[in-house]
Amino acid sequence: MPVKGSSRQIDRDCLVCGQNTRIAHLGIDACRACAVFYRRARRGQDLVCRSTTGGCPRGKTLNCKRCRLDHIEKLVNQSGALPELATASSSAEQIEKDDSNSPSEDSGERTMCWARLMGETQSRSEPPHPLEISLETGPFLPATIGSLAVANRILLTALLEFASSVFPEFGQLEKKEKWDIVVNNFYRVRLLEGCYRAGIIYPDDMNKKFAGYTTWMSIDNIEYFYSDAKGDKAKAVEHIQHSTIRLPDVRKAREVIQRVNPCLEEFLVVLCIMFWSLGEMTVRDEITRIGETYTEAILKELHAFYREHMKIDDYATRLGQLMMFIPMFDRSKDMKEHFEVLHLLGVLPADNFTYLLQKSN
Repeated sequence: MPVKGSSRQIDRDCLVCGQNTRIAHLGIDACRACAVFYRRARRGQDLVCRSTTGGCPRGKTLNCKRCRLDHIEKLVNQSGALPELATASSSAEQIEKDDSNSPSEDSGERTMCWARLMGETQSRSEPPHPLEISLETGPFLPATIGSLAVANRILLTALLEFASSVFPEFGQLEKKEKWDIVVNNFYRVRLLEGCYRAGIIYPDDMNKKFAGYTTWMSIDNIEYFYSDAKGDKAKAVEHIQHSTIRLPDVRKAREVIQRVNPCLEEFLVVLCIMFWSLGEMTVRDEITRIGETYTEAILKELHAFYREHMKIDDYATRLGQLMMFIPMFDRSKDMKEHFEVLHLLGVLPADNFTYLLQKSN
């Protein structure tokens, strides 16, 4: 069955540097390294032609940043791509994101962040003023069991849209297949993203992790987390201290992430490979093939990122450290058991979205 976007995944030579690439970036036949360079160079760097001629030729001998940027801009303009679309890559590219720009997978991830930010802030009893809302500053508040249910619903909705925009074949699956894949990824994506982003927003408080996009939780204020719950709150607090998802483990997870210190490109790679790590799920062979194809393409782009952008040849250890995150944050079974205990304690009622979610998985 033909799938949208599949015709672009063929080997080709980058029109700028001549390197082989499987994915067309920036709407032209450009490799990932050139796409990353272009986005960063457009920030306003003062680049000077190495030969002083302003006419260094394209190809594998090109070693001039000024001319490299000029060649890319010329090709992008000739392609007719809009400037904002030139910061987006094709569906299988989606691995890079620098500090202020967000290309396709990156733009997909940034769009997901915005959806979560807007959904959570506007669901508050007293929404903040629009001028006070931003991805970087929230405003962020302590989480409660009630806010968690809202955040979970918003995240799942955003994940569905993210996957459909980043992976075109995903959008063509049956509704139940899409739902099952997203739910399968939900807990590990939330845990990884929550710890990773807490390291950026709260680098000095290793006990914090984000429970939603705008809400955080910590072992230091766990009583507040259950403040809007019913049932046996005291036993709920005791349980989370000693269960298999003990909050003190947040510090350990944060320390691992801090030690590896993944850049945003690497984080997105892990996020996307994690998405297609279907584990023991029973799926059609076609879905398995789609997942394997995307994983292969993403890893290939990561290899190119290390070699051509980071100038690293021996990155096997680095890659192993990143892949370690996938099993490390795969705590779905533990989370299901934890929420079942909370239900028995009367903290999570039978109609609570978070409880229903773990029952459906």
